[in-house]
Amino acid sequence: MRVGRFSTVPGAVAAVGALLLLATTGPSPVGSAADRDAEVAEVRERVEANLARYQVPGAAVALVDDGEMVWAEGFGIAEVATGRPVRADTMFQAGSLSKSVTAWAVLYLAAEGVIDLDAPVEEQVDGWSLPDSPYDTSGVTPRRLLAHTSGLPFAIGATPLSPARFRSGEVDQEAFTLVQEPGSGFIYSNPGYALLALLVEDTSGDDFASVLAERVLQPLGMEDSTFALDASDVARSATGYTADGEPVAPTWPSPLGASGLHTTAVDLARFVAAAHDGERAAGRGLLSPAEVRQLHRPRAETAGLPHRLMADAAAYGQFVEGLEGVQLVMNAGEEEGWISGFATVPGTGQGMVVLTNSRNGYPLIIQELQAWSRANQLGRPTLVGVYTVLRTGAWVAIALMIAVSATLAVTIVRRLRAGSGPVSSRRVSRWVPRLGALGAGVLLLAVWWLVLAEVLGAFLPAMTPWLGLAGTVTGLLLLLRAVAPSLSARAATGSEALEGAGE
Repeated sequence: MRVGRFSTVPGAVAAVGALLLLATTGPSPVGSAADRDAEVAEVRERVEANLARYQVPGAAVALVDDGEMVWAEGFGIAEVATGRPVRADTMFQAGSLSKSVTAWAVLYLAAEGVIDLDAPVEEQVDGWSLPDSPYDTSGVTPRRLLAHTSGLPFAIGATPLSPARFRSGEVDQEAFTLVQEPGSGFIYSNPGYALLALLVEDTSGDDFASVLAERVLQPLGMEDSTFALDASDVARSATGYTADGEPVAPTWPSPLGASGLHTTAVDLARFVAAAHDGERAAGRGLLSPAEVRQLHRPRAETAGLPHRLMADAAAYGQFVEGLEGVQLVMNAGEEEGWISGFATVPGTGQGMVVLTNSRNGYPLIIQELQAWSRANQLGRPTLVGVYTVLRTGAWVAIALMIAVSATLAVTIVRRLRAGSGPVSSRRVSRWVPRLGALGAGVLLLAVWWLVLAEVLGAFLPAMTPWLGLAGTVTGLLLLLRAVAPSLSARAATGSEALEGAGE
């Protein structure tokens, strides 16, 4: 039976960034207790090694089998200053995994008849409307907001921290100005989920955190999860850490509907399990199995970086892709100091959850996804393939840049030495090679520092410093190669002038 609209029932990601909807047939999951024990032993060994390898203070991991959480454990340190360990019930900031939970709340209210998924969102919120744009704002509906097809921009840094900002007028108008026709394609939009939080408040008559607690978190047994972190929560939360190991306060503000969830591995595993059919039906009475299938249905092909490299399509609050006859549904969460993710196959009841308290957490999560997929005979998820290519390509790039740098250094030294002879005995280098070296140097430095450093830093934290050093040295040597002929010519001219003065 569905929970009443204003009832409280005791006891509803995404992220890297996966959830799965299985077709009628698919590969066999890890089955026996012995298989699971072996899998858990491998997880322990791998996670402990990768914490040290990638300089991640702590992580919490959970597994779901046959629609139920079967194991959860903490690893490493929750707070470096005190040495407090991570436990299975340690709280982490979930980042964009929050969107998966927000989507449950929106579908719940839609099933209650409170939200119309296909009506303009402006007609369902109080006293606020989208800014004027060249596109029809009436096409911005809750359904399109859920699937990132509303036409709103990415604008992650300009996303309102709470629905109250809409009412006070403290929102960045540009973040809510349409950049394409609603329904015309995928643009990952944090402002879109902030707008969904406003919709939840205005249609339910209660604040967002309370609605999510009463209608989703508590009914699914997520008693240690919240969208409103208080002092008691902070005391049992992990501390997040930047890539350089600097602490980030667990109360770091984040847009509620888009990334405001604080949760544990145990609770998030319960959320993942709720999408599975097992002894209990998918949705756990909060949503119907048909509504859960709506959550997982592909809505739009992904586009842009990094989402095109992570999965095939966007669903409601998560991403999906086909693997070996099944459909993988997944999500990843990223905040400064936190990386998290989950993956699941609802049809077989298999799932995994990984939470980390470090910006360096992506490789650890991706390797867990790879091992989990292999153990359940799912093939290789796109994200795992992309990570493998990036890692191999990084090593090749480093080797090539070392070789190019060595060649450039030898050439520059020779030219500078040649510049001490009479200028009439040799010509200054041609302009084309000089301009080519100048352009290549500027392009390499610009692409690295403006684009690649941040993107690769998230996925390859251990390799990025080496890539940065190799790229910077190569770029600077290319620039020096471009001006080296001028330096040698000046040296030669100076030498002639000294000789003339001596005569």
